[in-house]
Amino acid sequence: MSHLPSLVFYAMSAALILTAIGVVTMRSVFYSAVSLVAALTVVAGLFLLYGADFLGAAQVLVYIGGIMIIMLFVVMLSQRPHDSMERQTNDQWFRALCLALVIGISLVRGFRIFINQMVSTVVPVPTSASLGRLLLGDMLLPFETVSLILLAALVGAVLFGQDKKS
Repeated sequence: MSHLPSLVFYAMSAALILTAIGVVTMRSVFYSAVSLVAALTVVAGLFLLYGADFLGAAQVLVYIGGIMIIMLFVVMLSQRPHDSMERQTNDQWFRALCLALVIGISLVRGFRIFINQMVSTVVPVPTSASLGRLLLGDMLLPFETVSLILLAALVGAVLFGQDKKS
């Protein structure tokens, strides 16, 4: 039995932890956002590793492609250079570190229990083909209805956001 998937998982988990630490410890908001992009990319890789290809693609398109680009534009266009170098921590960092350690230890213990109960011979099956058949088959009408509701909400947000003087 090959240990390669386990090694890849642990390597990606370590990369995720390091990039997440980078998100909260970087002094520059821009570098913190770049570290968040890296963390979200590793999460997408973890989704792909375990056969959740639709979630991996959605992670890349929605979070990395959409939210992070908007955040980077806001950071670059709305702040002066010295504003982005503010201190990112406060006086309660030690309490937060202790709480994070307690939560982390609890998650590791729960993860170990979960892994011990899982059967390791299950091969992940890609989900995007069956999800696509479902969304464009039996669920086509509700899917398109939701898209029209979201379009109406977007138009409403634009109309409410306009300046009344124009």
